[in-house]
Amino acid sequence: MMRAIFLPAAHLVGRLRYAQKFAVVGLVLLLPLGFVARAYVQLQNDRIAFSARERVGVTLMVPLVELTARSAEARHRMVLRQAPDDRALDAAVARVDAADARHGAMLETAAHWQEVRGQVGHARDSRDPEQAFARFNAATEGLRDLIVHVGDASNLTLDPDLDTYYLMDTLQFRLPVAMDVAGRMIDRTVLARRDIGRERTEVLIDLGLDNGALVSTRDDVASGLETAARSTRSATLPVLAGDGFAAVDVEAQRVIATITSTTRSGRVEDVDPDAADAFRAEAEAFAHAVAGELDGLLVTRIDGFAAGARSIEIVALVAAAVALYLFIGFYLSVATPVRRLVGVLRAVSAGELSSRVEVGTRDELDFVGRALNDTLATTQAATERLAHQAAHDTLTGLPNRAAVLARIAAELADARAGGPLPAVLFVDLDGFKVVNDSLGHEAGDVLLCGVAARLRQAVRDTDVVGRLAGDEFVVVAPRTPDRAGAVEVARRVLAGLEEPLAVPGGGGARRLVNIGASVGVAVAQHAHTDPDELLRDADMAMYRAKQRGRARWEVFDETLRQDMASELDTREDLRRAIGGDELVLHYQPIVDLGDGQVPSMEALVRWQHPTRGLLLPGDFIPVAEDSGLVVPLGAWVLEQACRQAAAWRRTGTTASTSVAVNLSAHQLADPRLAATVADVLRRTHLPPDALWLEITETAIMRDLREAARTLQELHRLGVHLAIDDFGTGWSSLAHLRQFPVDALKIDRSFVAGLGDSTQDDAIVGLVVGLAHNLGLEVVAEGVERAEQSRRLRALGCRYAQGFHLGRPGPYAAPVRASGLLLPR
Repeated sequence: MMRAIFLPAAHLVGRLRYAQKFAVVGLVLLLPLGFVARAYVQLQNDRIAFSARERVGVTLMVPLVELTARSAEARHRMVLRQAPDDRALDAAVARVDAADARHGAMLETAAHWQEVRGQVGHARDSRDPEQAFARFNAATEGLRDLIVHVGDASNLTLDPDLDTYYLMDTLQFRLPVAMDVAGRMIDRTVLARRDIGRERTEVLIDLGLDNGALVSTRDDVASGLETAARSTRSATLPVLAGDGFAAVDVEAQRVIATITSTTRSGRVEDVDPDAADAFRAEAEAFAHAVAGELDGLLVTRIDGFAAGARSIEIVALVAAAVALYLFIGFYLSVATPVRRLVGVLRAVSAGELSSRVEVGTRDELDFVGRALNDTLATTQAATERLAHQAAHDTLTGLPNRAAVLARIAAELADARAGGPLPAVLFVDLDGFKVVNDSLGHEAGDVLLCGVAARLRQAVRDTDVVGRLAGDEFVVVAPRTPDRAGAVEVARRVLAGLEEPLAVPGGGGARRLVNIGASVGVAVAQHAHTDPDELLRDADMAMYRAKQRGRARWEVFDETLRQDMASELDTREDLRRAIGGDELVLHYQPIVDLGDGQVPSMEALVRWQHPTRGLLLPGDFIPVAEDSGLVVPLGAWVLEQACRQAAAWRRTGTTASTSVAVNLSAHQLADPRLAATVADVLRRTHLPPDALWLEITETAIMRDLREAARTLQELHRLGVHLAIDDFGTGWSSLAHLRQFPVDALKIDRSFVAGLGDSTQDDAIVGLVVGLAHNLGLEVVAEGVERAEQSRRLRALGCRYAQGFHLGRPGPYAAPVRASGLLLPR
């Protein structure tokens, strides 16, 4: 029966070519109607969204206006030397917080509100009326700016209707200004009455200006409400504009009259301190009424837009039903060829790109079929090419991470089925970043391609070389079930990278660079089922090779896993310890070899671990360096050492004692270091010249320019700077002139041979002479014997430290007592 009903339509549409079919159905029925309906519905939806955003603005604006009133009230109370109503102010802030949490992201108010919130909190912490008056003025100014921003961001200032526009204008611009200005004028009279702040004439001028602003604002509100009442369809808006505004207007006129009389008479003492309270209350209540009326008008408007959209949708639905009838006829005329096309497309969607279609017609569908077949042929070739690219690195042509993991997974699956176990080698280049940064990315790319070629040549034919990312490569070595076979592959890899590689060196020249690698080896076990896990094991072994000097291989074992787990535990324990009370400072004296005095103490951190006991720096500082925790740890040491030094100086007997604190390379690279040091000195009340900061040569040489900038900032603070472990780094003596250092600390390796080695005597004497010629002090480290102390004095070295002179400990104060320190 359905076929009989629609058969006439099928015959009619079937006589047309497909272009004509679409033209008839689309142009006559669907296209015009569809475009019109869609445009109209979209227009209504845009209007609804526009007005809905305005409602959001009103929702956020109301608590802001209320907070403006509470701020004006708090300002007034503090000017009167009364405690502000903190509960009311907190409640108003909380309401803005809640509204901002809901709508701040849409209106982009979060950052602005946090700034204003801070201003309100800052104002309420004021200590005197004048300060409170100034700070609350700034806070209310910020609130008014935020209210204006809310109006702009929520489309309220773009509202097209006069009634809603003027209600918005009243709520957004006029009422907050009126409440703030009225309260500010009364508060000025209170301050002037107490002779606080400026001259009486200046106060009267400000009162006149503010009173003019209040008069203008009142007139604008009255004019705007009158216009809104004339142009609205709302039955309640005229009442609001009349009786509702009247109560506000009475109080406004009263304030205006009071200030007008005061500016004429000059008698600010006659002004009632509470003259603006009634106006503020009426204005706040009226603001709520205006917001409610504005929201009601927006809801009515949204409902109207929604009704219009529904009407046009009904019309479009009827038209679609007519079009459906014609399209069913169209379907009956093309069903068979379309089914064939769909069948091929389904096969294609299942990944069968070899499918082809035979339509069997002589119309446009025949062209579609032939075009589809051509497209499938092209797509099949392109897909095969893309599949290769998806599994291979675009730069080197090696298998990428996904392909490598797939290969490892296949090898592990084969091993579970009884095949031999594979091995994985994680290869990370040594010094690649230096080449990339110094010679450019082009040289780096050439180097990576060269390394890829070398690796392919070095490994066995059955091995697979892949590139993970950056300068990380991996070798999957099938049928390598033991350590010896895997190590042999690692040796071949390292040997293949021994010869230098030619890369672009600038100016068209070629440059030979030597590049080594650190190799981590992981031999699969039958327990391995996850390729990521086996790759991670190789990565851990590579990391150990890096730690042990690079250009070497390391084989993963369970001990390494336990070491890494232990390092992770240490890292987490240290993170907790920095925020707790497990860290302690011990102090080692720096002794004046001439008179035995202790002018300075070096702070050395110890960790009183709850289960491992007292840990020395070597047990946890490397972990702190690797994890980035050395910066907060160093900040803690700095503050505790400065507090202890300040305590020593307050005792009177050690008023000149200074403290030395070591800085790590990570701290020296922190751009906030100087600010941190300045803040610690301020909070601990330690004079800058009582603090010595010790930096190693290695830390300075990481980035000479940045180190020089940071050391100059520290020098300007007035602290002393010392080069620690001098003689063990790579700096040249010329670098000493670039840095504002005050002292050199000779490394213990040179002090150890004093009295026994003429070479060490010569080196120490040279350093001491050089330092003195440059105006620097010298401190010798590691003095363990009396002979070393005597030789240092003979060589002109004034200061020293070491176990012979005093061991590190929690000393109460540095004192002179036969070369010993009295422990706490």
